[in-house]
Amino acid sequence: MNIPYTTEPRADTGVTNVTLGIWMFLASEVMLFGALFSAYALLRTAAVDWPSGREVLSLTFGLVNTGALLIATWFVWRARTSASAVRTNLGISCLFSAIFLAVKTLEYRGEIALGLLPSTSTFLATYYVLTGLHAAHVVGGVIANVWAMAGLGRVSDAMTAGRAQALSLYWAFVDVVWLIILVLMYLS
Repeated sequence: MNIPYTTEPRADTGVTNVTLGIWMFLASEVMLFGALFSAYALLRTAAVDWPSGREVLSLTFGLVNTGALLIATWFVWRARTSASAVRTNLGISCLFSAIFLAVKTLEYRGEIALGLLPSTSTFLATYYVLTGLHAAHVVGGVIANVWAMAGLGRVSDAMTAGRAQALSLYWAFVDVVWLIILVLMYLS
C-alpha cells in the first residue's frame, strides 16, 4: 500500500495530509501528558507533605531552559515564514535545543549529586518522569528538524512548507508542556 504525499487539501477534511497527521499526533501527546499531569494532581492533593519546588529545584536552571526552549521554537516558526532560510532557522533551533538538553543534564547531575533521586520522594519521582519525558520530546524535535533539513533540495517547496508547518506546531506543543512543568514543579 502506497500512501501518496500530497500538498493539496483533502476533499473530506479540507486540510492537507501533513496537517491532519500532526494534529492527530499532537492529540495523542495531549492525552499522554494530560494523564501524567492528572496523576501529578492526584498525587499532590493526596500527599500529606509536598515540598515546594522552589526549595528543592533550581529556578535558575528552569528559567534558562525556558529561554532556550522558547528561542528554539521561535526559530522553527521563522522557518515557516522564510523559505530561503529554512536550514539556518532549523539549525539554530537545534542549537538552542542542545543548550536546553545540556542545561537539563547539568541540572540532573547536580540533583543526583545531592541525593535528590526519584526514589527520594513522590515529588522527585514525578519531576524526573515529567522532565525526562519532556527532554525526550526535545530530542525527538531535534531529530525531526535534522530530518527536515536533510530533505531540503530533495523535496518540493510545498513539502518543505508542510514540514515546517508541522514542526512549528510540534515545537509549540513542547513549549506549552514545558511551561506547565515550570509552573507545577519549579514555581509551586
